[in-house]
Amino acid sequence: MENISVRRSILRDLILPILVWAAIIVIFSSVKKLPFEFPEEGKILLRYLTKILTTVFIPLILIRIIYKDEAEFGIYFPPFPDSFKLSFRAYSIGGPAGMSFLLIAFLGWGFDDWYGSAILSITYLLVFYFVPKVCRKLPSRSEITIPNKQIYVYVLLSLLSWIIAFFSYSYFPLISKILYYVFIVGLGEELLFRGYLQSAFNRYFGKPFQVGNVKFGYGLLLASLLFGLIHALVVVPPVWPWALFTFFMGLTLGYIREKDGSILAPLLLHAMLDMPLAFMS
Repeated sequence: MENISVRRSILRDLILPILVWAAIIVIFSSVKKLPFEFPEEGKILLRYLTKILTTVFIPLILIRIIYKDEAEFGIYFPPFPDSFKLSFRAYSIGGPAGMSFLLIAFLGWGFDDWYGSAILSITYLLVFYFVPKVCRKLPSRSEITIPNKQIYVYVLLSLLSWIIAFFSYSYFPLISKILYYVFIVGLGEELLFRGYLQSAFNRYFGKPFQVGNVKFGYGLLLASLLFGLIHALVVVPPVWPWALFTFFMGLTLGYIREKDGSILAPLLLHAMLDMPLAFMS
C-alpha cells in the first residue's frame, strides 16, 4: 500500500504538474501558429483569452478536482491589508530593482541578450536576498485553512478585463494593458506557478528548509525554474536569456507565497513589478 501511495504521489504531485506546464507551452505555441490572419488587436485579445484559459482556469480546475485539501494551494486568501503590506514591503526592494532595465538600455543591451540578462539576474538575486530581511517582522502563515470564495472574485475580474479589452482596446489600450497585467498575468501566473505547481511540488518534496520563520522546499526552486523556462519557450524562437532573470524573480515570488500562506501577496507583488510594462509596451 505504501508503494502505491508513493507512486500516486509521484504521478499526481510531480509528473502531472510538469505535463500540465508542458501542455500550456504547446497551447500557446499552437495559438501563435493558427492558419488565420488576425489584425493586431485580434492577436492581443486572443493572447489575453488564452492566458486566462491556461493559467487561471486549468490550474483552478485541477486543484478542485484532484486535491481535497485546497488550503495547501494558497487559493484561500487572508485579509487583504495583511497581504498588501507584505507585497508592498517586498516591492520596496523589487520596485527599485526595475531600474536595472534602464541601466542595461543605457549600456546598449536588452533583456533578451545574455549581457543584459546577467545584470538583471544579479539584481533580482539581490532582491531575493534582501526581501526576507525587510519582511522578517511581518507575520508568516503556513497556509490559510478557512475556506473563502475570494479567488472567484479575481477570476471574474480576469474575465471582465478581457471583456473590457474586447470593447475598448482600440480606444483605451493603456487601461486594457493595466487590467491585463493585474488580473490576467498577475492572477494567472501566480495561480499556476505559486498556487498549483509550487504547492504540488511541496506535497512531494516537503519543506525541509527555513529562512527566519518561513519554511520552503525544492518546490520553490522547481516552480521558479519552470517559471523562467516558460518565459523563454513561449516565444518563437525561444529567447533563453529571459529564462535566467525570470527564474530569480520567481524565487522572490515563491518566497512571498510561502510567507503569506496564499497566492494573494505574490499576486499583488507580481502585478506591481509588471506595471511598468503596461506603459512601455
